[in-house]
Order: sequence, then C-alpha cells, then structure tokens
Amino acid sequence: MLGGGDRKRVGRVLAVLVLAGPPLACVTPEKPVENPFLGTWATAENDSITIRQDTVVQTQPDGRSTALDKETCHGVFRFAYDTKSRQALTDLIARQPDLRRKLSDLLIEPSYLVARLDCDRGDQTYVLLNDHQLVAIYRDGDIGAIDRLARR
Repeated sequence: MLGGGDRKRVGRVLAVLVLAGPPLACVTPEKPVENPFLGTWATAENDSITIRQDTVVQTQPDGRSTALDKETCHGVFRFAYDTKSRQALTDLIARQPDLRRKLSDLLIEPSYLVARLDCDRGDQTYVLLNDHQLVAIYRDGDIGAIDRLARR
C-alpha cells in the first residue's frame, strides 16, 4: 500500500505522462522520400532500362537483359544521383553541335535531377524531365547519343 507521499509522487508522474502524451502522439514517422528514377523506362523502339537504387539493367526488345555492375563494366563502375544544370548537360555532347542543339531543345529548365552511370570507357546520364519521361545521354569518348524514354 502506498503512503501519502508516494501517492502524491505517483499522481505527479501520471499527470506529467498524461500531459506529455498528446504531443508525442502527434509525432509521426516521416515517409521515406521515393526515388523518382526507380522503375522501368522504354524507348519508342521498345528497348528498356530498369533503374534500381544502385544500378541500371538494360533490356533488349528480345528480352535479353544485362545488369551493369563492376563485372560487366570491366571493373570501372560508378552510379550516383545528382542535380545538373542545363548547361552542364548540353556540354556533355559539345563536339556534336546538331545533337547538342537537339538536347538543348529538350531541356528547357535551368537544372535537372540526374542519375549518372560510369561503365568501362563510357558513361550514361539519365535526365528526369518529369514523372513520366526522361532523356538518356550516352557517351563513349567524344561520341554521344540521346534517347527519350517513357515510364512503363
């Protein structure tokens, strides 16, 4: 049985817990930010890529697929997400004026979210245009190519 002093202490502790409860109940865990690149994207010719958190899987129209990693990229593999300016993106294909102009026409915002993959002697930069479209910039040395892809 509790004495008078003990009852008062228990009463104060309970009062503090009751008063602290509602603010604590309002705290909800934050939803993790979803990566807008993740998923499968396809070209008009039905070539597709699947962007995962740490790599890209390329799939041919016949269904054959290749996950790009250190082994398939002969030891040279890096994959990261970033933000790049429109200028930095068009500079990726500076030695091909017609292609650079075409890319410049596609990129109308001052900056874009990008996923960049370095593999062996080439690199691929995926530029997120919106939730449903991206542009892939492929480079092998000074030679570049671009592709438009849509989310599947």
